[in-house]
Amino acid sequence: MYILSIDTTGPVGSAAVMNTDTGEIRMEFTLAPMEHLKNLMVLTQKLLKEQSLAPRDLAAVAASAGPGSFTGIRIGVSSARAVAQALNVPCVSVPTLEMFRLIADGEHPLAVIFNARRGQVYGAVYGAEGSTVMEPGPYMLTDVLDVIRERDLKDVIFYGDGIDAYGDQLWAYEWAPKEQRYQNAALAARFAAQKLAEGGTCTWEELLPLYMRRTEAEQRLEDGSLARARAAKMAKFRNM
Repeated sequence: MYILSIDTTGPVGSAAVMNTDTGEIRMEFTLAPMEHLKNLMVLTQKLLKEQSLAPRDLAAVAASAGPGSFTGIRIGVSSARAVAQALNVPCVSVPTLEMFRLIADGEHPLAVIFNARRGQVYGAVYGAEGSTVMEPGPYMLTDVLDVIRERDLKDVIFYGDGIDAYGDQLWAYEWAPKEQRYQNAALAARFAAQKLAEGGTCTWEELLPLYMRRTEAEQRLEDGSLARARAAKMAKFRNM
């Protein structure tokens, strides 16, 4: 059987097909950053055609549910839901930070940080064997660094696009090479295969985004800044 997986939570989207019997994975990337919507379904169709897969061959459709880019999450989850509904197969929801546990090599702890702007990250820290040191969640980067120092994780390796945003604060730590640093559909497929073996599927209706925090618009609506900005704009128009 096969798993079709989709990841669009980072700057570059990807789709993959995994043979759950052999562990073999075939993956395709979007051609340029932020081309998720334009090319994602083209990639999935190409993969299914290359593998000569029929709907009956798919055990599940998996999606990186987040956190990450809000727009990317919506595109990936919506696409996975649509494919699963059309093919009448179950879904697997993959928590994007947690799937990095599979990279643990038994020797080096790892920290995963996704850029959430303004010194904030979606982050997690895992031990050398993949155990959870810091639960996945929204943090300040300083929170993650404090945990690493408190636990004396000298050999920690950093992953995620937070490196690109906050590299000047991470100079004392080792960074994963770029070809291994970011989330992708192959890693999501491996995590999904474990969940599938444990019966961790859901229906396409139950596959939902995992944002971990409210959108900027929701935050501005709650603190009143959105209303103030709208009022200021209307006042400007009235005075023209």
